[in-house]
Amino acid sequence: MAKVSGNAAGAPEPDGPAQGAAGPVPEGPVADGATKAEGAAAPRVFAHAEAITQTQALVSVFGGFKGGDVTAEIHRPRMMMESVEHGRGRGFVRGFVVRRFAEEPHPVLLVTAPRGLSGGSFEPADRMLRPGEQFQVSFTMLAPGADRPVLFAGRGVFLRKSFFVAENPERPDRPWVGSREDAEKLPKHLQVAGEDIIEVRIDAVTAFPRGPGSVRRDVLARYASAARLYVVPNGAVWNHKSAQGNFFASIRDPLDRYLTREGVKVITPVVLDDFGNLGDVTVLIETNLLEGIEHDSITAGVIRNPNEHVRAVNNSLGFLLFFKVTDEIKESIVRSFPAKAGKEEDVYLPLLLHRAVELRGRWRCQFRLFPRDLVEERQRRTADRGLHFNPPFALHPGAENHVTYSKLLVALNQRFHEDTKPEDEKLKDERLLASVQQRVSEQRHKFVDEKVKAAFRDRVAAAKRREEGS
Repeated sequence: MAKVSGNAAGAPEPDGPAQGAAGPVPEGPVADGATKAEGAAAPRVFAHAEAITQTQALVSVFGGFKGGDVTAEIHRPRMMMESVEHGRGRGFVRGFVVRRFAEEPHPVLLVTAPRGLSGGSFEPADRMLRPGEQFQVSFTMLAPGADRPVLFAGRGVFLRKSFFVAENPERPDRPWVGSREDAEKLPKHLQVAGEDIIEVRIDAVTAFPRGPGSVRRDVLARYASAARLYVVPNGAVWNHKSAQGNFFASIRDPLDRYLTREGVKVITPVVLDDFGNLGDVTVLIETNLLEGIEHDSITAGVIRNPNEHVRAVNNSLGFLLFFKVTDEIKESIVRSFPAKAGKEEDVYLPLLLHRAVELRGRWRCQFRLFPRDLVEERQRRTADRGLHFNPPFALHPGAENHVTYSKLLVALNQRFHEDTKPEDEKLKDERLLASVQQRVSEQRHKFVDEKVKAAFRDRVAAAKRREEGS
């Protein structure tokens, strides 16, 4: 493994986990990322979503870190395919430096050691971080040239764990970053003021000036109805295993018949408030989410404040959101994903609780999409008949991989776009469609075009001449 000589913040780098580092750190980088080697790029104007891959452009964007601590969410895709609660963390971006990797400069974020979200652990004892592990990083900040905060989401690579001190006794213009062993040589008051960080190399980010995007309440009310929320005891985050296999794996009856059994709480009415592109599902209900549930883990304290016991709630209960969609949405989903559970017009989304807040007599409940599709095998002559989760032995790494949910959002957005077009555009589309249909009707009885027909006629004539000549 390569050894990096020198440190962007003024302290020597330790041997070890800087995979790909090939040479000394260039002179001049400070916490905001400005370097003599790269220079300062002109501020970008963010008008629409765009991908940023060039180092100079990333350096310009990351100049927003100078305004104060920015909170970043870091996901470990490898862990997210194994666990619904671990591998997700949040930390503060203390700044960034620019380093060379195989002669190419890349910005490296300095992030405080991430703390786990929703009761999980970012780095479980049996899944420790390894140099080179892929990260998904997202943060919102007021970037240079932007008139409002912009969401940035990108991919990165974990390099190493380090120690960060904001005050550098040798270089006042930059912080001190190095190993814990080197930090022991600093004055005692600086050691106390320091903190553990991780270094993450950023390869590319995508800017979303209007946020991650979502389907709003008015759109959902237009195409979805009859929403109900099922609270299933012993759901155990939906991947509960028993002697019969995974949860739902041995059910032969339709799902609606299973959900009518004793002990399942049905909450209605339910207002579909927001479906986020990143898998955040928000609903409004009239009653406490957990009230009336009979389970040893659901105590009075958990019912009063579920946000302090999210992990216990998800380990004990399963949440299943049901609603019906209009014919246009139904056809779009069924055509591309016929194996989804339920009737053609029914949509079932397994969920995990993220947060519940009481607001003016109603509860606003935010869920995370459970990262597996609920599918139904309808063939009667197969041993796998019934309900299953797909994929069977892993989890979707992101909401975009959840087939039911992603197809639903695409269908909702496309249909809403078509229905809200100006009348003149609708007339143009109708005339174009009528023209295409007329052309198809005219050509319906012509099995070949004129060129193919003439070529075939020429071949027949040539064959006939050869026969006559022989």
